[in-house]
Amino acid sequence: MLHDGCWSTENRKAVQQTEKPFNPAQLELTPEVAATTEEGYPAVLRVTIKNIGNVAVDMPMPEAYCLPRGGSIDVHLTWSSESPEQTGLGWGGACAETDIPHLIDQVRQHWIRLQPGEFIAMSESIRDFYRTLDRGTVEYWVEYVPPQVSAKEFAELQQAGYIVPTEKIETAHQTFVVH
Repeated sequence: MLHDGCWSTENRKAVQQTEKPFNPAQLELTPEVAATTEEGYPAVLRVTIKNIGNVAVDMPMPEAYCLPRGGSIDVHLTWSSESPEQTGLGWGGACAETDIPHLIDQVRQHWIRLQPGEFIAMSESIRDFYRTLDRGTVEYWVEYVPPQVSAKEFAELQQAGYIVPTEKIETAHQTFVVH
């Protein structure tokens, strides 16, 4: 409740409870066309994740899809037909989880550390998505899905000296026309 420009104690508590803990992890996600088809369409995207912050960031090695508890790179594609009789379609992926070791053990044994300025790059083929499509527009974008970390796990990791990304990153949407 607001009285004469002051917040009540209840409102301050509510705001404090909804604020996320500060996370110094700062990553940049960049997709670029790495290879094209004979027609000049994008065939392979090179996706780069760069640590643009001033602290080391610990994260699972990003892969396209099926990484337990997040930390993946997702390439999204949608197609819109030029013909009004046809509808658009999209492409994505999903996976199931099995027994997963405790998070701190995963970090110690399998994750990578990106120092400030360091980056990793991976390639993802998108050609098969639109190979059989009729004329239309393909829209694509890339998303980094951070590892799923509870507040308790986040605190444990920070206490152990690990900085883990917690924010999803999505690139700008780009398009090309298939004939």
